[in-house]
Amino acid sequence: MARILQSPVWTLIVIAFSIFISETIVMAILSFLPPISSQWSEALLDSTFLLILLSPMLYYLVFRPLLLHLKEYRETEQALHKVKEELEYKVVERTSEFQKANEQLTVWAKELEQYNHENKLLSQMVDYLQICVTSGEAYATITKMLVQLFPADSGALFIFKASRNFLEVMAVWGDAPPKAQMFMPDECWALRRGQPHTVENISLDMQCQHAQDETFTGYLCMPMMAHGETLGILHLRIGKYSAVQNAKQYLDAKQRLLSNVGERIALALSNLKLRETLRSLSIRDPLTGLFNRRYMEEFLEIELSRAERKKTPIGVIMIDVDHFKRFNDTFGHKAGDIVLQELGVLMQRHIRKSDIPCRYGGEEFILILPEASLEITAQRAERLRESAKSLQLTHEQQSLGPISISLGVAIFPDNGLTGGSVVKAADAALYTAKQAGRDRVCVAGTVSSV
Repeated sequence: MARILQSPVWTLIVIAFSIFISETIVMAILSFLPPISSQWSEALLDSTFLLILLSPMLYYLVFRPLLLHLKEYRETEQALHKVKEELEYKVVERTSEFQKANEQLTVWAKELEQYNHENKLLSQMVDYLQICVTSGEAYATITKMLVQLFPADSGALFIFKASRNFLEVMAVWGDAPPKAQMFMPDECWALRRGQPHTVENISLDMQCQHAQDETFTGYLCMPMMAHGETLGILHLRIGKYSAVQNAKQYLDAKQRLLSNVGERIALALSNLKLRETLRSLSIRDPLTGLFNRRYMEEFLEIELSRAERKKTPIGVIMIDVDHFKRFNDTFGHKAGDIVLQELGVLMQRHIRKSDIPCRYGGEEFILILPEASLEITAQRAERLRESAKSLQLTHEQQSLGPISISLGVAIFPDNGLTGGSVVKAADAALYTAKQAGRDRVCVAGTVSSV
C-alpha cells in the first residue's frame, strides 16, 4: 500500500484532484466577494490557483521527503539509542565479568604464591632432615618448620614407641597444642582406618578418643607411612577458617599440605632410623650393646684433645672377667655370652651420661671417664667390682655361680700423654691385679690394691 501511495500516477491523481478542489473553493469565494476589476480578479484568481496548484507539489516534492527524512532520522536515532543502551549493558556486563576474572586471577595468584612458599619450606625441611644426625635433632627441626608451614594452626607429631603399643608426642607447635602426651593406636580413627581423618564439626563428625576432652574449631589426623610401615601421625588443629574459602575447602587445602608434609617427614625419619641403626652397628658391640674398640679409640683421641685444652684429667678403667674360660668350659659358650651381656648392663647402670663403656675384646671391657680424677676413677672401679660380685646369673635354670672381675686404673696425663699409652698403663694395672690374686682394683704405677 505504501508503494502505491508513493507512485507517480498516484501523485498526478492527487494533483488533479487538488486543482479541482482549489478552483471550486476559489469560485465559491469570489461569488461572495463584491465585484472588482477584471484584472485584479484574474490576478487574484491566478495567484490563488497557482498557490493551490503548487501546494501539493511542494508537499510531495519538498515537505514530504523532508518529513520522511525526519521520520527516518527519529527512527535511526531511536535505533542508535537502543544500540547504545545495549552496548552500555554489554560494557557493564563485560566489566563485571572482567572484575570477577580479575578477582579470580588475584585468588589464583595468591594460591600460587602460597603454593610456592609451601614448596620452598618443604624443600628446606627435607634438606635439614637429611643432614640430621639424631632423632632429637630431627624432631627439633620438624617443630621449627611446622610452625612456618602452619602459622595459624596448632598440632603435634606422635610417633610409635618401640613396643608399638603407644604413640608418644615428639614435637608440638602453635598456641593450642593437644594436651595428650601419648595414646593407644585404637584411640585414633586415622590409624584404625589407615587413612586421613577430618573433623569439620566436632559435634557431628566422628571424633578421635585422644582429642575428645578438648574444644577447637576442627582438626586433621594424618597417618605417616614409609616403606610399608606406619611411623605415627600428624595431628593438626585448625586455628580459624579462611574468610575466602568455606570450611570444607579450607580443610581440603590443609589436608593436601599435611599429606605432603607427612610423606616427607615419614621418609626422613625412616631414613634417619636406618642410618642410626647402621651407625649403631658400626660403633657398637652386637652382643653387649656397648661401644666397640674402634669407637673407643676415636672417642678417646677426641677427649684427650679436649682435656689437653681444658687442662682436665681423663680416667680409664680396664676390666677383665676372672676365670671366664671356666664358664665356657662348664656351661657352654651361651653361658659365657650371658655373663658378658649382664656385665654390659651392669656397666651401663653405673656410668654418667658423658662416660663411654666399651667391649675391648673377648672378656675385656674398658670404661672412659672424662674429667674424672684418679681418686674418683678408682672409687668407680671399686663400686663396679662390688656390684659384679652381687650378680646372680642362671642359664637354662642352672646357676652360673659367683662372678668376679679384676680392674686396672690409669689416668691422663699422669700415666700417659696419648690414648694408646693411657690404655696400655690401665692394661698393665689390670695385669697386676690378676697377678695379685684377681677380684681387685689396681692403679697404674702402684702395686697395691685399692
